[in-house]
Amino acid sequence: MARNFIISFLVLLFIITFTNSIPLDERSISHRGESSIVKRQDSPPYYVLHAFFEPEFDPFGEVGEYVTGTFTFTQMNDGGIRVIGQCNTGFTDPDPSVYSIIIVRRPVCPTYISHLDLTPFLQYYINVPGTSGFQHDFYNTFTLEEIHHMFVVVKMGATPIGAAYIQAVGED
Repeated sequence: MARNFIISFLVLLFIITFTNSIPLDERSISHRGESSIVKRQDSPPYYVLHAFFEPEFDPFGEVGEYVTGTFTFTQMNDGGIRVIGQCNTGFTDPDPSVYSIIIVRRPVCPTYISHLDLTPFLQYYINVPGTSGFQHDFYNTFTLEEIHHMFVVVKMGATPIGAAYIQAVGED
């Protein structure tokens, strides 16, 4: 009985050893699983950009409370760009018409670019000191490549009260 068990064990061990030494087929799951999956974006084209507001952005010393929050720009399958965002602080007036949200090349003395003015499209409510979440889909307005490395600027009247650098997800 013990002899049969030992022989069975050795035969099973031989079969396992032999099958593991056979070269794998090119289409084998094991071969395909060897390459690592990198989920971060390496280079253009980017599909997701994000912008986090710089704490204490105040180039002229005029701001009482800074804007904090985030914006996300996502390339959709149909070619549109979905903008999602929320501001947590910095909104001291409950009237949304006082504020403007624009995309500019530089946050200090920003140059107005009409097709990058997000203000008329973003609908939100202000619950001082922040906003509700907001979202809008833009079609044929701008591309992710165009706004990459630009800034989202929030202005109260003519005064910039927050700036967020737009960068790709995974980019330092």
